[in-house]
Amino acid sequence: MKLNWKVLIAIVVLVGATIWGVNSLRTYSYSGTDLNFGVGGGPVTVTNPSVVPVPVQLVSSRAFRVSSSIANVSGRSTTQGSGRGATQLFELAVPFGVSELVVTGDTNINFVASTNTLLDVVVQPLNAENSRTTLILAVVAVLGSLFFLSSTNDHRWISAARRKKALTIATTQEAERQTFKRTFGRINPDKS
Repeated sequence: MKLNWKVLIAIVVLVGATIWGVNSLRTYSYSGTDLNFGVGGGPVTVTNPSVVPVPVQLVSSRAFRVSSSIANVSGRSTTQGSGRGATQLFELAVPFGVSELVVTGDTNINFVASTNTLLDVVVQPLNAENSRTTLILAVVAVLGSLFFLSSTNDHRWISAARRKKALTIATTQEAERQTFKRTFGRINPDKS
């Protein structure tokens, strides 16, 4: 059996693009009291069941911006430290209820909350524009791979589908012709 490397590469691209697209577009949920995880560059929804505001830090190695549904909470990160060890930090207090943060400017941002309050956090790692771009690229890669795989088989499935469709149409037309014959009999246009 001879291995067709082009087909194998197309299958790898197909599977890889599918996995990449799904992993990039899905949301991640975190729950706990001592949280430290990456938020990417999309919206972050935080649920605080306590009436006491919970201190939260967003930490990164590069500058970023935060906008929020929380009153008076938005702005840029501030530099902490100096030299190679400098980090960007944005501190906020998450009030009771559901709050949404939108982080832009960097995709390597960590959400850090050390508290006794159980927080529920839902993270969409990509913003709307990047999600749309990722989805388009994944779909193009999948469709391109499927087309290539189909073309290596001379699109046999298309001809089989066409034959089935043509056979269905021919059967329908014949049935209609027979029904017409039974209903109206043989009509001869030459006889008056």
